[in-house]
Amino acid sequence: MQIFTLFDARMRAIDADRQAPSDFLPGFQPRVLAAAAGLGCTCDYIFLCAGERQPEFSADCHEWWGCLRGGLRLSSPGRGSLLVGGGELFAPAPRVPMQVQAVADTILVRAVPQGPAEASRPVAMPAGAWQCGLGAIAPVGAGADADGVAAPHAPADALAADDWQAQPGMRPEFVQLDGSMDDWGRHLQARGLRWALCYRGALALHWHGALVRSGGDMAFLQPGALYAPDAHESCRLDVLVPGTGLLCCFGAGDAPQDGVATCGGRRADGHAVARAALALA
Repeated sequence: MQIFTLFDARMRAIDADRQAPSDFLPGFQPRVLAAAAGLGCTCDYIFLCAGERQPEFSADCHEWWGCLRGGLRLSSPGRGSLLVGGGELFAPAPRVPMQVQAVADTILVRAVPQGPAEASRPVAMPAGAWQCGLGAIAPVGAGADADGVAAPHAPADALAADDWQAQPGMRPEFVQLDGSMDDWGRHLQARGLRWALCYRGALALHWHGALVRSGGDMAFLQPGALYAPDAHESCRLDVLVPGTGLLCCFGAGDAPQDGVATCGGRRADGHAVARAALALA
């Protein structure tokens, strides 16, 4: 088991491995999950004040963002603009220049794949995600389709078809822990969980494996804490605060086990479209 916390994280500004010219610059950015963790991606916790902006940003690979609070306005010449708000996921289209501005005080989680193989696989957004000229977004609670990849919106707004026909990579998803599942820990592991970040509430994590004492081990997780189970371990999550939420990153090619469906999303112009999301069963 690997456990990382925001309180022990280093600021990305002093990480020499992430000073690419196209990197995301504004805000206070601690790196919660480092590349050295060996999980295939990094995870940054980004705090943006209302009005902060970056004139131009371009993702070099298939990364994803999770907006926990606040909102971002994203725009690109000739491609329109959209708003990404709290409780939404966003996968920016690689190599598309964007202007990014925080319209309110914002907390953003950014996961960037490491290594050529991971970086070349598109993010598998939950069903209900809509593509536009800047990327694809999905609302909180959206489930994945049978292939783990959301279908394109319309040809005029969609990304290149080749980007969505390639083998999908990371699968992000918001998960709210409630009484509908007796064993959330094993359930998430069965879906190919790489890591999970607690962003609301609190929980107790119990795990047991060949490398720990016979009675197992336990840790308390609160907002800003991330855990990543090892393959040989089994773990259990005890919810300490009702409505505890996790932002999860599932592995490439792992088919979801939940019969969850959504409809709607956002158009390329940023206007919300009616949608209905079913909770995980």
